[in-house]
Amino acid sequence: MSWDVLVINYYGSPPKDFAEVPVDHSPDPLGPAIDVREAINKHLPGVDWSDRTWGFYEGDGFSIEFNAGKDDPIHTIMLHLRGGGDAIEALLRFANPNKWSLLDCSTGDFIDPENPSYEGWDSFQEYRDKVVGNYDQDDNCSM
Repeated sequence: MSWDVLVINYYGSPPKDFAEVPVDHSPDPLGPAIDVREAINKHLPGVDWSDRTWGFYEGDGFSIEFNAGKDDPIHTIMLHLRGGGDAIEALLRFANPNKWSLLDCSTGDFIDPENPSYEGWDSFQEYRDKVVGNYDQDDNCSM
């Protein structure tokens, strides 16, 4: 279970409402794969790119998986976040200087780099904790 965020290149100016983006619209690529990995590493050191299509970052209480795919250039990256802590700060650390936009897949809204909403991240953690709590209760009842 993860909170998913899509990295898209709108040069820092994503559409106000993603639902209004034409279906056939394709944003510009993030860039050549090697340049994208370097751009992420420059601002978020410590991403493990042992598998060039999947990066892994271990933050303070959270982790981020970078699903960059096999395409070169890279058009988008799907991020899978787990844990707690301030994961959004880590996302903004590499997205903002590269002028990449972050789409919160749970809310359908772009994360505002100037005033980021924690709604999706907080909701994910609440849901995860509820599911884990229910699982623990079910497990204890069967003993």
